[in-house]
Amino acid sequence: MQQCSTPYLVGMGPVGLNTTDIAGEPIIYFSEEFVEGQNLRAYLQSNGVFSVPELIRLAFHMSEAIKSIWQFSKIHRDIKPGNIMRRNDNGDFVLLDMGLVFDLQDDSLSVCPVGTPLYFSPEQMDFNNRRTIMNFRSDLFSLGTVMYEMVTGCHPFTQGATTTWDILGNIANAVPQPPMALRQELPEKLSDVIMRLLAKRPALRYRSIELFQRVLREVETEGSLQ
Repeated sequence: MQQCSTPYLVGMGPVGLNTTDIAGEPIIYFSEEFVEGQNLRAYLQSNGVFSVPELIRLAFHMSEAIKSIWQFSKIHRDIKPGNIMRRNDNGDFVLLDMGLVFDLQDDSLSVCPVGTPLYFSPEQMDFNNRRTIMNFRSDLFSLGTVMYEMVTGCHPFTQGATTTWDILGNIANAVPQPPMALRQELPEKLSDVIMRLLAKRPALRYRSIELFQRVLREVETEGSLQ
């Protein structure tokens, strides 16, 4: 977090990176900057779904945050509406909660999956192989889930689910309806972008963040011409 320089990733707060020992276990603690605004969960409840331009803006800002982390071989692992703030002053989106950032080069990783199950990627559940199969595309999957929810008002993997295990099963195996099936005025290309982010196999998602951003610009340009 100290090394990343982007306005779309929360900065360090007044308490810097520190370590302590609790019951023989090393604990890292720090504080994050206070971001004045509203998280996306609260925004959705009070304002309803995003417009297309606002969704594209969200996607750009979060992709910049993901790229900033990934340059250090790290992924966030907990991208969800509650961890994304919309600033009151300029409307920028900021990714919070760096406490679960996953270092693919670190040997001291937790042995169990962590994060928020509703926003897991399929490979996030495979903790035996996650070091080799998880990368920035895992964060893109979670971003795709957030985008789907913010533009349709529905989570893509909760249909027919009554338990967390049902949802995890859907994430691993079920293909959700395209967003445009729930909101017909959405551009087909934007709907396709979200569905590609939600591909089960990481290799079927975007091969780079730059490519994802380029496609977003195409969607944005096509929308402005209509």
